Order: sequence, then structure tokens, then C-alpha cells
Amino acid sequence: MTVKPGTKQIVEFTIYEKCVITWELHVVGWEVSYGAEFVPNSGGYSINIQKPKKMSPADEQVVHGIFKVSELGKVLLTVDNPTSKKKLLYRFKIDLLGD
Repeated sequence: MTVKPGTKQIVEFTIYEKCVITWELHVVGWEVSYGAEFVPNSGGYSINIQKPKKMSPADEQVVHGIFKVSELGKVLLTVDNPTSKKKLLYRFKIDLLGD
């Protein structure tokens, strides 16, 4: 996925069941801000999973996160790119929770 200069790119994972979601995110060249939040379908307050954090080229690494989801909703990963065009790579895994 390409993140154009001066834009925010949101990667959205829709959650249909109680689960644990694990993700990895890598931006080639970094110099972006990265954050994650959970937005429940119930219309309640969103939960800040990862406060927006500025990543520099020296942080050229894979960022990962894990979140236990107890209600239906969406996990949103936000990448804010103030500089040149970047390539965004991500993957995720969902493990369902038993009742």
C-alpha cells in the first residue's frame, strides 16, 4: 500500500467475534507517525491502543501490537506521512476466544 505525501492512511480491521488480534506494520523509509485504536460498534468511546508516535528512519523496524477484543468493532492503524511517498506493509492474525 502506498502512503502519499501529506496524507494519513488508515488500515482497518473489522472484528466480528471476541478475539485477540496481532499485527505487524512496516513503513519503508519511516519518517511517519503511527498510532492504533479500537472503535466499538456500540458507539462507545474509542480505546487508544498505541498513542501516535513519531518514527524516524533510524527506527527502520517492524512495529507490532496485540489487543484483546471483547466486543465487536474495528481496530484502526493510522500512519500519518508528512514527507515523501512511502510504502506501507502490514499483516495481521486473529485468534478467536472461546466463550
